Amino acid sequence: MVSATAFVIAIGLMILRVPVAIALGIATLVGFSMLGVPAVVIPSRMIDGIDSFALLAVPFFILAGNIMNAGGITERIFAFARALVGWVSGGLAQVNVMASIIFAGMSGSALADLAGLGAVEIRAMRRNGYPVPFSTAITLASCTIGPLIPPSIILVIYGLATNTSIGELFLGGVLAGLVVAAALMIFIFLRVRLSGAAWARPEPFSPREVLRTGIAGAPAIFAPVVILGSLVLGISTPSELGAIATGYALLVGLAYRQLSWRKLKVALIQTVTMTSTIMYLFAIATALNFIVTRERVAHKAAEALASAITSPVLGILTVNLFLIVVGMFLEGPVAILVMAPILLEVVAEFGMGPVQFGVMLSFNLLLGMITPPMGIGLFVGGKVAGIPPEAVLRATLPFFVPLLAGLLLISFVPAISTWLPGLIFGR
Repeated sequence: MVSATAFVIAIGLMILRVPVAIALGIATLVGFSMLGVPAVVIPSRMIDGIDSFALLAVPFFILAGNIMNAGGITERIFAFARALVGWVSGGLAQVNVMASIIFAGMSGSALADLAGLGAVEIRAMRRNGYPVPFSTAITLASCTIGPLIPPSIILVIYGLATNTSIGELFLGGVLAGLVVAAALMIFIFLRVRLSGAAWARPEPFSPREVLRTGIAGAPAIFAPVVILGSLVLGISTPSELGAIATGYALLVGLAYRQLSWRKLKVALIQTVTMTSTIMYLFAIATALNFIVTRERVAHKAAEALASAITSPVLGILTVNLFLIVVGMFLEGPVAILVMAPILLEVVAEFGMGPVQFGVMLSFNLLLGMITPPMGIGLFVGGKVAGIPPEAVLRATLPFFVPLLAGLLLISFVPAISTWLPGLIFGR
């Protein structure tokens, strides 16, 4: 009862446009008061929640993404992707997806992909005659790949919230991200072929251009190998990967001679702003989870859903539908911190492990980023392209077909998210 009251207060305040941080804080204060726990315990719980070495990965990955955007890395990635897959039906739309795959191995944030690489992609597609709404829509859809392929800020938050191995989550997201990318590329291929869109014509393939752009962008393209290789070979922990990614991004930016002190200062300010928000949300959500744990909400919810739904397929579909609705109203980190500990016990009743659920949950909430009414991606995409968010939404709707197909594959084919972690960590 206390947990339900706290959630209703938090969601109600958010609907009234109260900032998320303040809404969660008020809900937590009311919950502690109803339980008869002194309010002085809240700061103690908040400090305990962020007293974790693993959380260092969050600011480092954010900083790495900001430095990459400032250091001229995105242009070289796009040029290489264009030479590599620009000849496939769909042309620059296929390039858009491929560039997101490469950039995903360096930045753990979908919004960093959208604001940095997305600006380069939309500008190039506009110059080549692609409709701006379509260009923005495919950019928005492809940026959901980023936080699945490591490094991933959202998977780090899930791992800490549920005490799941971040290394296994990172490896679990690799194939999942590639599956979603494949679904998008197949959809683009079929849509262009069936519609006969003249503006989506492929470009001539040139092995010489692939070699030239590959050599020019080698330091940037090699970043995912450095990051993922350090994890697989046991050279570094997931937390230390953030520092490695930041150091590598700094070296590459300096090598390209496009990273000035002014750009670095802006990247640092953006990192501090975003990190402080995430850390506060993590801290207050830890205090809120104290109420949930004390009332055994997770255990009761798992028992209730398991008794009401006996079919694992129907149960997982129900959880997915619930998460899609949650993602429409709550930001990804907030939803994970509040919902993940509860739903993990629920899906366990249907035979789903923590790594598969973490990947499924993360992608579900990424879809919320491009879904109204919150849909921050719609607003960022519209701002980057210079068109209204309503136009972005209309153009994005068809791309939900491949994205939801990818979600279903992740949800019902465990090997997609468990095979690689089992291969590396199970040996």
